[in-house]
Amino acid sequence: MRIVIEEPMHNEGRGGVSVYTRSLLSRLAVLAPEDEFVLFSYFFRERERRTARLRPGPGERWTNWTPRVPESLVSRLEWDWGLAPTGRYLRARGGDLFHTQRTPRVKLLPTVVTIHDLFPAVHPEWVSPFTYEQCERILRPGMERVDRVIAVSAHTKQDIVERWGVAPERVTVIHEGVDRGVFHPSTPERIAQVRAAHALPARFVLMVGPFDPWCDPGAVLEAASRLPASLKDVGIVFAGNPGSVGEAVRRRAAELGLTERCRWPGFVPHSDLVAFYGAADALVYPSLYEGFGLPILEAMACGTPVITSDRSSMPEVAGDAAILVDPTDSEAVRAALVAVLDDGGKRADLRERGLARAAQLTWEEAARRTLAVYDSLLGR
Repeated sequence: MRIVIEEPMHNEGRGGVSVYTRSLLSRLAVLAPEDEFVLFSYFFRERERRTARLRPGPGERWTNWTPRVPESLVSRLEWDWGLAPTGRYLRARGGDLFHTQRTPRVKLLPTVVTIHDLFPAVHPEWVSPFTYEQCERILRPGMERVDRVIAVSAHTKQDIVERWGVAPERVTVIHEGVDRGVFHPSTPERIAQVRAAHALPARFVLMVGPFDPWCDPGAVLEAASRLPASLKDVGIVFAGNPGSVGEAVRRRAAELGLTERCRWPGFVPHSDLVAFYGAADALVYPSLYEGFGLPILEAMACGTPVITSDRSSMPEVAGDAAILVDPTDSEAVRAALVAVLDDGGKRADLRERGLARAAQLTWEEAARRTLAVYDSLLGR
């Protein structure tokens, strides 16, 4: 069988959705050597650069289909005019199953959709009117056209069922995973190398962006400004895209007198991010809403204690291996920071629990369960 998995249009080949796509592909190809796997996307501008990010690496097995067509044209043909350029292209090239991360307007192949989250439906105030409109006009009704639905967390499944009225038996929960070949405890030498290269503080808590309204570090800054004198040397490192609230966060840090304790390295490649996790005293992940929350697992796999939110999918992902707090309550965040930063025993306990939790959620298991969804749809 020829199974086509889509890298969403407008994606730059990095970020959570790309991690999901590539991680599944590499494992599926091992689990089902008799099948052919194809990574598909439309690219027009900077096609060569963007396509290069999707090519299989050493030991990976898939084919790339990346027609040079403007993404905006495809969107209009499919969403506004009800045509099926994607389905026709895939069918003409012998596709047997299409696994997408958006619902199709017209379905010409057996189709599986993965839903990562329902941001536009749950929090329309956080997205543009255009994004909300596309969600309600295209994605929501498109759920009736797909054959199988995968949700990356039980929380996302709950949103799909309650907000979009999809029958629960149509939705399979398959957790995302962590690649422990990439994310693992770093050596002291590697940590020292990355610490020097990025001028990281001797002690710090790590936050991973992008920083948007649903992951606003405001409460963390407030908490850091009220740490006891013995912890005033602890810095805050903001790794990742500054997002829509980055400048506001910088201003708030200045108002609280924290500028000298903050670092903004921007996007950090996985090769360095692993050592960032290893160097940090803790990851603080105060998101208000996530479909899953990959940084939680990444940090745990690196042996880093985690403080995260007590809402949305975060408790599900963290299990009993993190400190859960109300992300809007700066006093609760402060207490959690003190508990981790001031107590070596607590850090050691969270480290061991986190490593065990990361071992439970793997891409190999996600791929195995995804392949079972394909098999049920293809009748094999």
